[in-house]
Amino acid sequence: LRTPLSTIKGYAELLADGASTQETERYAGVMCRNASHMEALIDDLKLTYQLKNGMLPCDRRTRDLVRFTRDLIIDLMNHPDYQDRPIDFESEPMQIDFAFDGTLLTRAISNLVVNAFVHGERDTQVAVRVVERAECIEITISDDGRGMDAEAMRRLFERYYRGADTAKAPSGTGLGLAIAKQIVELHGGDLSAQSEPGRGTAFCIRFMKVKDH
Repeated sequence: LRTPLSTIKGYAELLADGASTQETERYAGVMCRNASHMEALIDDLKLTYQLKNGMLPCDRRTRDLVRFTRDLIIDLMNHPDYQDRPIDFESEPMQIDFAFDGTLLTRAISNLVVNAFVHGERDTQVAVRVVERAECIEITISDDGRGMDAEAMRRLFERYYRGADTAKAPSGTGLGLAIAKQIVELHGGDLSAQSEPGRGTAFCIRFMKVKDH
């Protein structure tokens, strides 16, 4: 919080000293972006605190997980920031019924897809696959980007860890992957990752099926 706040304070002082009209417009833009960053950070801090302490209700309703994920991907592709980024989607079978909280799972999957965009190049290919197996349901978000080394993988789900290439995502909160993992675990699932430098990264959400007695 101190970093964007210091920026806002600094530019406010420049405005108070009597900036030109052109400078005023530029300074105001910087202040607005940093204020938005602070809002996002506060929202993420609140959410991860609620998840960590079991304060957030999980409204699980049975629906088609395939259709839900496909619609989410379409929404991301229509977002101005990502509309020119390639995403491949496939499922097996075409319909999978599962009980989940739509708002929370939207946040988790979106965080993983956006993470691939933010830390990849403009031509990085992202693929989302939903598969139903005998014992579990899997959602895999993979990319062919730069990948991660062992140190990054070790700290991947730590809160506030943003990796070595933070210059590519200066407005990140460092909480996105931690939040995704907490949401998946709230659903009784598991989130894991595989990656190697130069060979891309794959995140796998796995929900174990409840056995009938």
